Amino acid sequence: MTAPTEARDPEVLVAPGGAMGPDVSVVVPTHDVVDWIDECLTSLLEDQDVALEVVVVDDASRDGTYERALERAARDPRLRVVRNAGVGGGQARNHGVALARGRYLAFADGDDIVPAGAYAAMLASARRSGADLVVGDFYKFSAAESWRPAARWPLFERALQGTTLAATPSLIRNRACWNRLFRRDFWTDTAIAFPSVPRSNDVVPMVTALTAARSVDVVRDIVYLYRSRPGTTSMTSRASADDSVSSYLSQELLCAELVGAVPSAELARTYWSMVLDADGWVHLRTFARSVAENGADPASQVPALVRQLLDRRLPAAWDRVDADRQVVYTLVAHGELDRAAQVVEAMGEQGRTPVAMSPVSALEAAVRVEQTQEVGEDALRRFVQRHVLEGLAARDEPLTPADATRAVELAAGRTWFVEPVAPIERPVEAAVRQALVAGDVAALTAPRARLVPMKVRQGVLRDESLELVLDSFRIRVTQRDVRVRAVISGRPETMHDVAVADTSRPDWVATVTARALGEDGKWLFEVVYDTEHGRVQVPLEVIRGDIRSQRHRWGRLVVRGARRGQVPLVVLRVPNPVRRVAVAVRRRGVGVLVRLPRAPRGG
Repeated sequence: MTAPTEARDPEVLVAPGGAMGPDVSVVVPTHDVVDWIDECLTSLLEDQDVALEVVVVDDASRDGTYERALERAARDPRLRVVRNAGVGGGQARNHGVALARGRYLAFADGDDIVPAGAYAAMLASARRSGADLVVGDFYKFSAAESWRPAARWPLFERALQGTTLAATPSLIRNRACWNRLFRRDFWTDTAIAFPSVPRSNDVVPMVTALTAARSVDVVRDIVYLYRSRPGTTSMTSRASADDSVSSYLSQELLCAELVGAVPSAELARTYWSMVLDADGWVHLRTFARSVAENGADPASQVPALVRQLLDRRLPAAWDRVDADRQVVYTLVAHGELDRAAQVVEAMGEQGRTPVAMSPVSALEAAVRVEQTQEVGEDALRRFVQRHVLEGLAARDEPLTPADATRAVELAAGRTWFVEPVAPIERPVEAAVRQALVAGDVAALTAPRARLVPMKVRQGVLRDESLELVLDSFRIRVTQRDVRVRAVISGRPETMHDVAVADTSRPDWVATVTARALGEDGKWLFEVVYDTEHGRVQVPLEVIRGDIRSQRHRWGRLVVRGARRGQVPLVVLRVPNPVRRVAVAVRRRGVGVLVRLPRAPRGG
């Protein structure tokens, strides 16, 4: 190995007060971050009240990052700047660790920010407890927004000292290297090293550290600000989708082995829930979208790696995974990449508009998954409900005779359509389901009336209720029993009546209460009524500006959706104020109470 090129070979650092050597060594790998490196180094060198050294290891930057860091190093003896002796972010971090001289070790990326006092908070905790490592809370931010990924985790609700991974399983949810402080002798004695892989090179080292640590501290302080930026210049986004997902999966399999060696059922549940429903799913979705856009690579290693992951999965965690996601995992594991991509496109997610599968394609996917015996009967019934029954019901045109015949052939002998998946069923979906059970090709090819959503003319949103005035002009009902129904998207079993409309007026009026919804979540609203042609159930749509708000900040109902144009009526029911205050106090301290909003004046 060639000797590293350094800006200088500084003398042993003298910490404030005359103590010899730094308390903390911060290793900063960089690659083409010239626009952000000054801000990062300032946060490290000027905003941390601890004796530290910063070791910048540049990984072949071409934009002047290395030279900019050298300029800073010329003015500050605490900063060393070297070239990466290897290739990639993992080797850059390992090289930095080899050069580190502090008692404690930390990592930061060259485009991120370390908040003032972050290392002081972690160092104080480590000194009090003698912990092997300390972990703190963090934010992510972009040019448009900031968010706290750990907001829903219990990990940072209170400070902890001397805990372990088995005692605090939620530690496994955060596997980044940059929001923590390690005792350097613990790091070296455990022989932790970053692998040379295209992506996810910190998950195995972090899980290794967590499983080996005899004592872990948790501080509630925000200790890191991670910059999320698009493009391919950041160190975590330089690999192709196939290489990235293969890299992640190979590392995740090693993590699964490490976690499996810890005798904790709760840790296993936490870990596999995170992998199957969060980290693993995000990577698999990225892969499937790449297949949809670029086609499948016959040489891809992803199917075999997913197969290995599913072989290790915890059955209890798998059963809790959404049916669509189970289908995608299974299709990928068995090499059905194009079908998996179709399902992901039909799911939408991340604000994308869903691209509906053809009902026949959805049935063929379900049959293929059924053959693998990876997915249970109930999950497959939910899948075909969404993509076959709801898909057929939403079509403006009936099936062609060929498609109807194929659908009947695929449905024959299967129990998916014998009974509805929920106690309340949309009338048009019931008709489609019964046609599939009966093998009635004629019913599937027969023209049917187009279902037009009903518009909400106006509404009033209050803390505990939403009053709706429905545009019922020209609708002739055979019974006055008109009901508003609500359902959580993807959960047909939640559909139920939430209000009876007053039809004595020219425009029907219905009032929905938070209590009637029954549970917190995002609810879609529909209306059902009887006509001379049969029962009709259609979505409610609204222009959000037509809803007048008299809602206090701590009200339980929120109208969601685009602010312009006519959109489906979606109402979010949030937890009650007492619970929300309790959570806020637990997470941010009693100081939050002084910021509570006053009650609104008047009506």
